[in-house]
Amino acid sequence: MTFCLMFLQRKHRSVNNFTELPNPGVSSNIGQSIIQALREASNTSLGALILVSDGADNSGNIDAATLSEIASYGVPIHAVGIGRESIPEDLELNNIQLPQSALPGTTLAAGVSILHDQGGLTRIKVYNGDELISTEEIELSADQNMTTTFIDVEVSDPGELDLRFTLDPINGESNLANNSRAQVVDVPDGNYRILYIEGEPRWEYKFMQRAMDEDPSVQLSTLLRVTPNKFYRQGIDDPAQLEEGFPIERAELFSYDALIIGSVELAEFNEQQQQMIHDFVSDRGGSLMMLAGLNGLGLGGWSESIVNEVLPANLSLDNSAFVRQQAKVVPTPNGLASPILQLTDSPSENLELWDALPNIADYQNIGPLRPATTTLLEIVVDGELQPLLVTQPYGRGQSYILATGGTWRWQMSMPLEDMSHETFWRQLARGLVANSPLPFELSTTIENEEIIVRAQVRDPNAEENQGLAVSAVVSSDYGPAMTLELLPSSNQPGVYEASFNPVDTGLFSVEAISRVGDTPISSTRSAIRYEQNQEAFAIRQNRDLLENLAAVTGGQYWQAEDWEELPEAISYSTAGITEQDIRYLWDAPIIFILLILFKTAEWLLRRRWRTI
Repeated sequence: MTFCLMFLQRKHRSVNNFTELPNPGVSSNIGQSIIQALREASNTSLGALILVSDGADNSGNIDAATLSEIASYGVPIHAVGIGRESIPEDLELNNIQLPQSALPGTTLAAGVSILHDQGGLTRIKVYNGDELISTEEIELSADQNMTTTFIDVEVSDPGELDLRFTLDPINGESNLANNSRAQVVDVPDGNYRILYIEGEPRWEYKFMQRAMDEDPSVQLSTLLRVTPNKFYRQGIDDPAQLEEGFPIERAELFSYDALIIGSVELAEFNEQQQQMIHDFVSDRGGSLMMLAGLNGLGLGGWSESIVNEVLPANLSLDNSAFVRQQAKVVPTPNGLASPILQLTDSPSENLELWDALPNIADYQNIGPLRPATTTLLEIVVDGELQPLLVTQPYGRGQSYILATGGTWRWQMSMPLEDMSHETFWRQLARGLVANSPLPFELSTTIENEEIIVRAQVRDPNAEENQGLAVSAVVSSDYGPAMTLELLPSSNQPGVYEASFNPVDTGLFSVEAISRVGDTPISSTRSAIRYEQNQEAFAIRQNRDLLENLAAVTGGQYWQAEDWEELPEAISYSTAGITEQDIRYLWDAPIIFILLILFKTAEWLLRRRWRTI
């Protein structure tokens, strides 16, 4: 990023009379630098501001609020664009989209965006540390300057993936630093927990349980109602777990990462438990999935509960029949792009597998969808499509509806060796827990050349978290470990923060420990790779940004070769910050005496004419 600012004084109207600001640095934001400059010059007679820049802001484009604030000063900005707008001999790895954490045994789809100015072929390599784990050829579109593709990254054991994505250079390419980007993915060690309550013994319950038994990362605890007020428990850690049925304490329910409610009527839950389910999604950040059934969804009375607010469809008693009729399942485009519905790595084979699945055994109407709902699966009913698997974000969490209890037919009607049913349920379970906040979480980010360490306690008001203190140990390859004390955030309850300036590039591992007094409560870890190569990216002139800045402030965009025309254009401008010059009459004695003489003459004339 390159830019400098010149203040043009309104009195002079000449480019020979300006104040130049030094380059603010690679991590600065053009918009904020302009605002700071305008604030500092707000008491001067500022007629215009000249911005000489390539517009390549490494901190991101200027948002609408910043543009509005800049325009409010009334100072025209004349943007002089420098640098090439197109560099055909350069490829830039513009962005890598990956989650910060993933479960062991997961396949991540890394979104890779490549900036280019000509079509052709390139190859991308993916390394985990020094190990090459993937390579793929990518065809660059000749019709656009950005190509995005997805590359599968296998996550195996707990720990951390120190990933590096590298593009092969093209002929004549000299800037190779922007061909590579690194990202660390944390792979936590430990099981995620799902609570599943079912109101009747049915095939879906049996086959779902079997499918999820083989996943070591997800523990399914189940409550199956066998008689009124009596439940059969499976997947529990000790005899006291769920002994009283569905949790009645907030802390007990919040210890799970996801909740599945099957064919159970609303009357099984008191008002406090219903509120807890609502808060489990909105506050805890867990996932809730409701299944169809004779006593499920609208037929179970859930439309009358506060839980209905959380769900991706507005449940209703009207037209909520549970239909025991087979139906063909069809994945939507959003569904085919979701990791939940990937039955195989090949997109074409995946679509074929979904098309080959037997019909489900039943379905249920769920009512109108919410505006933020995403439909992943549909069914064909009388020649029309209706939603089957839908989801929406709510608060900190996510909610789902699977409007069938009949996916078991996929297992019963397919060959024994076919794993489609097991794969679907395991990936659906992983989707439920993947983004569920842990009780104690740690994140690391880079802001203004500092590494920010941020820890979050899930329930800061819980009794066990009173008087909590958090410290972190930072280690790297090049120096001794350091200890940071994380301080509570003033405006975010349960958030503790600290920062440090790395003295060198490399991989930084951070382990945070929470404690009350000298008693450790919990620990968690994270990692981040720090690199000082921001200037190698965004080397093309961002003309759109510069033209937008000039347009909203009443200035003009200029190419560097048109610089000589700038002084004349500015001299005719009447815009800018004006200056009031107030002078009292006694500071101008001649004018003061003349005013007194005029007033005296008027009085004498009036006396002579006898008008006074």
